[in-house]
Amino acid sequence: MRREQMSEEVEYFSHFITDGNGKLREVLQRRGKTDGVFIDWLTVTFHEDTLVKAAGHPLVSDNEYMYVLSRKLEEILGFGITRKCKSKGNKFYEMMFRLGSETVDYGEVHYGGQRGTVLIELKGVGCSMAKEGWEARMFDFLQQAIRPRITRIDLAIDFFNGEYTPEQAELDHDNGFFDNHNMRPKSERKGTAWRKEDGTGKTFYIGRLKNSRYVRVYEKGRQLGDKESKWVRFEIQFNYGDIDIPNEILIDEGSYFCGAFPICASFHNMPEAKRFETVKKVLNQTFDHKLKHGKNAVGKLVNFMVDVGLSAEEIVEMLKAENGYPTGLEPERYSLDELRYAERGGYLHDNISIDEELNTDWLDFRVSSDFDRNKRLLDIEGDISRQRKEADDFEAFVERKLQELEPLEKRLDRIARQEAERMRRIRRMNAPYRWFYGRFVTYRKTPEVFNHCFF
Repeated sequence: MRREQMSEEVEYFSHFITDGNGKLREVLQRRGKTDGVFIDWLTVTFHEDTLVKAAGHPLVSDNEYMYVLSRKLEEILGFGITRKCKSKGNKFYEMMFRLGSETVDYGEVHYGGQRGTVLIELKGVGCSMAKEGWEARMFDFLQQAIRPRITRIDLAIDFFNGEYTPEQAELDHDNGFFDNHNMRPKSERKGTAWRKEDGTGKTFYIGRLKNSRYVRVYEKGRQLGDKESKWVRFEIQFNYGDIDIPNEILIDEGSYFCGAFPICASFHNMPEAKRFETVKKVLNQTFDHKLKHGKNAVGKLVNFMVDVGLSAEEIVEMLKAENGYPTGLEPERYSLDELRYAERGGYLHDNISIDEELNTDWLDFRVSSDFDRNKRLLDIEGDISRQRKEADDFEAFVERKLQELEPLEKRLDRIARQEAERMRRIRRMNAPYRWFYGRFVTYRKTPEVFNHCFF
């Protein structure tokens, strides 16, 4: 019931501005009915077995995984994957797929090569064009997904009449209304309009792009070309890292927006503030990682010292540092038990928790009655046979074309050789002799004996 109420509290409307030529331009907008906060960007990841769970049967090829995902995205957003991109993108995945058309980019899907995960990136246009109530449907999907994680989400609020401006944001920053834990984030101006008003718009940044919170306060209307527009957008980009972004933010945007900075609570009709939990990593670095770099650094030197006759104790004493430990290896948090975990579970600095990675409860769906391990989405054997037949037909076609291009003399010679081979084969089949164990023997067909048991 709570999710349905949240999805109903988002309204869609149009805002009109004028472009540089004086023409009226309609901009489709959406916002929360109560607090005005909406999602302007979303990036999520989850394990690929989520799609196997959704399909209810094993998936074999990459195309099958993307087919199931496209169908699921159409249920959630109202649109699915349109095509595979030639580029791999900038997310270090092996493949990238496009959401939207060639001219309008709704978002992207990245897949392959990242520990069996899938990444969905929904951009601003995609968030605006998605089917109403997509936030609640995405929340339900992530709740059922395997190892889901929101890695980035942008929450924004619009001030169409200039109730809040970049100049006001700069003043509030100086007065400490963007401080967190008694720390003031860095800030930056951007735009030529700060020095002289030219209608291009001002932007005020607070924080750094890789921080857990990054604020952009900019004149949205002037960015779109209306030099007289008072439309200002206050946008907060939340990044996974120091904070854990819960799935609940999809259906309760206003509360987390309000809890981001003290200034946000002063905006109109803000709900009760909610804050993110801080992520604590189990280990900063694994012993194997440091050992690898140490071996690369001094491994050959150790070989030389052994060959010249130095003992192990002498080598250790000569190479040993006076004090301290490698950066990232914290003795109070790095015990022998954790080292054994690292050897079994791999590098831990990429994970939030060892228990999360080693948890196998999500495999229960594979033994449930809804999962058919013998079913396949596509007929793989049929596809292979069809591809093989097409390849054989193509080879025969190419051979015929090459034969047609041969000179007449060579073509006649080839036909004569083929005819001679055919006649030899006919004579061999009609001969009264057969080659039998290295010698010719007389060949006669023996009459079949009638046997009533055959009937």
